[in-house]
Amino acid sequence: MRYFNVDQIYADLITGRTTRTLVYSSLVRARKREQPGRVEIFEEAIRRFDEWRATPNFTPMTS
Repeated sequence: MRYFNVDQIYADLITGRTTRTLVYSSLVRARKREQPGRVEIFEEAIRRFDEWRATPNFTPMTS
């Protein structure tokens, strides 16, 4: 799937439709291709996901 904004990526991470590893891989690829806008999107999504996982009552959502 092609991601167009942070909310799409974040939602897919929370629901399990994608993994943090896959998003990080996309981040590295965007860096190599010198796409600063995409790098920011992936970094923000990963940051938000990590914050969500760090909450005391973290419970993975299942589909």
